[in-house]
Amino acid sequence: MDDPKNWPWLVARLDLNQGNDPRINSTRNDSNGQGTLTATANSKSPSLAKLGGTFIPISIILGVTAILFLFLRPRLKRVYAPRTIHAIRRPFEPSPELPNGIFNWVVPFFRIPDTYILNTATIDGFFFVRYLKVLRNICFVGCVLAYPILFPINATGGNGNYQLSALTIGNVRDPNKLYAHLFVAWAFFGFVLFTIVRECIYYVNLRQAYLSSPHYAERISSRTMLVTGLPEKYQDEARLRKLYGDSAKRIYLPRSSKALAKLVKEREQTAKRLEDAEVKLIKITNQARNRYLKKNPNHPPSQPPTERIEEQHAIDIETASSKKELAVGSPKLTRFSSEKLEVDLPGPALLSNESIENLQHRHSDETKVDDAEKKDRHVATEEDLDYVHPYGLHDTLPDVRGSVAGLWIKTTQRPHHRPIGNFLRRVDTIRWTRNRLRELNLLIFKTRRVVRRGEAGAVSAAFIEFDTQENAQAAQQILAHHRPLQMSVRLLGIRPDEVIWSSLRMKWWELIARRTGILALVLAAIVFWSVPAAIVGMVSNVEQLIKLAPFLSWIRLLPKIINGFIQGFLPALALSLLMAVVPFMLRFCGRVSGLPSRHRVELFTQNAYFAFQVVQVFLITTLTSAASSAITDIIKNPLGAKELLATSLPNASDFYLSYILIQCVLSGCKDLLQIFAFVRHVVLAKITDNPRSRYKAWRELTTPGWGGIFPVYSNMGVIALSYSCISPLVLIFAAFGLWFVQIIWKYKLIYILDSTHDSKGLFYPQALLHLIVGLYLAEICMIGLFALNSSFPPVVLMLIFLLFTVLVHMTISDAIAPLLVSLPQTMKIEEEIQIEEKQKAEAASAADEEASQAPTGAASSYYDEAQSFGEERIESEEEEEEEEEEQHVVTGTRAMEGASSVRSTAFAWFKGSTKKKVKEELESPFLSHWLGKIGINIGPENAGKPNFFQRFLHPEEYEDFIALRKLIPADSLPNIVYPESNKYCNYAAPDMWAPKPSLWIPRDEARVSRQEVAHTRVYTSISDRGAVLDKEGRVIVYFDQAPCEEPRLVM
Repeated sequence: MDDPKNWPWLVARLDLNQGNDPRINSTRNDSNGQGTLTATANSKSPSLAKLGGTFIPISIILGVTAILFLFLRPRLKRVYAPRTIHAIRRPFEPSPELPNGIFNWVVPFFRIPDTYILNTATIDGFFFVRYLKVLRNICFVGCVLAYPILFPINATGGNGNYQLSALTIGNVRDPNKLYAHLFVAWAFFGFVLFTIVRECIYYVNLRQAYLSSPHYAERISSRTMLVTGLPEKYQDEARLRKLYGDSAKRIYLPRSSKALAKLVKEREQTAKRLEDAEVKLIKITNQARNRYLKKNPNHPPSQPPTERIEEQHAIDIETASSKKELAVGSPKLTRFSSEKLEVDLPGPALLSNESIENLQHRHSDETKVDDAEKKDRHVATEEDLDYVHPYGLHDTLPDVRGSVAGLWIKTTQRPHHRPIGNFLRRVDTIRWTRNRLRELNLLIFKTRRVVRRGEAGAVSAAFIEFDTQENAQAAQQILAHHRPLQMSVRLLGIRPDEVIWSSLRMKWWELIARRTGILALVLAAIVFWSVPAAIVGMVSNVEQLIKLAPFLSWIRLLPKIINGFIQGFLPALALSLLMAVVPFMLRFCGRVSGLPSRHRVELFTQNAYFAFQVVQVFLITTLTSAASSAITDIIKNPLGAKELLATSLPNASDFYLSYILIQCVLSGCKDLLQIFAFVRHVVLAKITDNPRSRYKAWRELTTPGWGGIFPVYSNMGVIALSYSCISPLVLIFAAFGLWFVQIIWKYKLIYILDSTHDSKGLFYPQALLHLIVGLYLAEICMIGLFALNSSFPPVVLMLIFLLFTVLVHMTISDAIAPLLVSLPQTMKIEEEIQIEEKQKAEAASAADEEASQAPTGAASSYYDEAQSFGEERIESEEEEEEEEEEQHVVTGTRAMEGASSVRSTAFAWFKGSTKKKVKEELESPFLSHWLGKIGINIGPENAGKPNFFQRFLHPEEYEDFIALRKLIPADSLPNIVYPESNKYCNYAAPDMWAPKPSLWIPRDEARVSRQEVAHTRVYTSISDRGAVLDKEGRVIVYFDQAPCEEPRLVM
């Protein structure tokens, strides 16, 4: 027991090794000790190995992606350039094709202007590319402002940090040097504020130009307003017309039933199951046929095996000879009552001619509904003998269910399943789904008849189409109802396929309850999601994690490259994957909460996801990374916590260098390589046998979910702004990363993504305002670091700038918020005014030219009525006197007798003289010459030629909506023509008009598809044209011959 080995912790405590402890005698006079903070700071400095551990895999991934993209791009047009295919883009023009070489496509691609995205893709896509440009430019300007000043100050700060930590504010020991960080923050944050205000003005002008363009103004959706929360007494077309006047062209009072929607959905699922079963039956039958012909090469291919004919005859006699079924009208026979049943079997006839005629004249509610369709089908059947018994086979074949397939396979080999409603008993899938389709068709018809009569399905919403876009905007901007929450939601520009009809069926009290619950759920998720995010933040600092959890000390034994990979690459990748799940959850919450349209759900997702990103990716990760690196030392030395946090907080930026690299490069590589599209169209297309599913996947393009895309890069901007003056190295990483992502997204929007749905640019102003949150966080971080470093004057000055930021934010919200959504009524008048002013200017210039071309001489001068005899000198003298009077204005009633008058006079004199001096200096030849060298032209002679700086500083003058309208040429967009009484143009719930599903199966050599088409089209439309089954059993689909193509309208 007295052996010291039994008390290792006590031996460790007794072996203080005071000679090597820098804390001993560190506070005594003439001490050479480094002190607690300096000694511990050296052990916590982030290493370049961690960043290198991120660079190596990122470089490998980037190189592999570039090689694969350059190789696959010209070979897989559907994956990497689907918008160049005319059949997919119809009725729009396809995108211009790029050369198929390895590198010769780069220059033509970069020559495509961003306005092409605005005119051929979506305005949301155009603003997203511009948003990435804005973030990139902000980061580059931050580099120009911060690097020449802050890097030398940080590097020579004298706090003993090294490598990356030497470039952070944590390496500055002298509080007086922090004034440089303060003034750089003022300049940079002021530029960011100006950029946000400028971009808001640009957004308002461009959106007004886009929405007022003829191509958009002629759309039905631009003139249609959705009103929700409609009281019961206003669910009347006459009262709504009285409320909105004669400008209301058409009023839709939609009706939708939850039960009807379920029936329509079940019919779609049942039809899909029937289609898959028939495709499976065709493949099984042809495989059996091919095996038999391979074993018997001399057998005629058009004739089935002799033994199968005899077996089938026996089965058909046993199945069809039940007199009881014939007496009661068996469904097995009445299903094909539109065609005469011919059975060539020995023995007496099974059905007489009279019984057959009676079966043909049996009618039900279903046959009444589809009578016209059956007549058309009957005519088509007579013209096409392929779908008439015996389907090109021998005449002895009975026309009963599965008789063609039964020539090659047994009944037990047919597709089957076990429905729960049938107590999991085995049923034939094709027979069961046909019967179920017949029942569903009848139920849907009856339910729709009940809903149309108004007995059910009332919806507290209305779609009102106005005659002009101006009247629709005026109706949207007025207050419609005198009670709260009644007719309060009024949406313009909504398409029928963007409406969430289940939300329109909700009552007002249900909406309040749902939205309150969803908001509480989202807030709780933000809080509890911090647990895995905090774990990721702790893993990014392995050294301190090992101190907290000693069993992880084996990580130190790994090579430096692997250790850097674990600390740099894995945590950032884990955080990216963790946050990638959130948008799907938020979209589900938005739909459940009762939001009426898809783009409203995306806007909800954008705001909520940005809160997730800021809290989890930035705040929690930063605090946990900094705390994990400092908590052990704070416990040892609580009095040094302030200085320790001031050193460790800037070091947390090392994690975000890796995060920005991974987020930008990996997401860009994923988008460039199109992994999911490649798997879908190259791998899954070969193993998918359903022609309709393959055609749908081929025709439909990917629609971007902007609600989950904007917040990712908004948060990246927040990180760059927050660390711009703390660790400026983040800015250059963010700038090049955003530049790379911008190029990738430009390619995607031009050549890959869908352009059908958009929010008319509503995501962009939200993203710009989210950057102000980054400014708040950056200023608060600067205030905290100044306080931790005991630099109190910069704290006060930064507080003043924080208040200034709040005032600018409030001003932007009050001034621009009404223009972000609605169109002003003065747009048309403003355009007329500018046209009139232009005409007057042209007339004045023409008059000046005529005057300059007039004859000269003494006589002409004598008789010239416009000739002035000394008036010019008199007018110039009067103007000088007026200027002098303006400069010497005396305010106050008693002149020089009061102090206030003296102060006012002095201020007015100073203002006038200063204004005159500045004007003279600006108009001086020397200053104008050197400003012209850098492209800044000031003066009235350059008023008509705005340069870059003038356009940047005055967007309200040089980039108003009339000037930006030139970016949207009217002749480059197709004219919109809507067919009359088209069901796709009506604002009615799809469950009220959705047609029967149109099935598509492949045509085969065994002719199974012919019989399946003939028997199935009694219940729903079906075709086997445009798809064939080859000899190897693969389904070949010809997309240009698809029988299930739906019209695509521009709403």
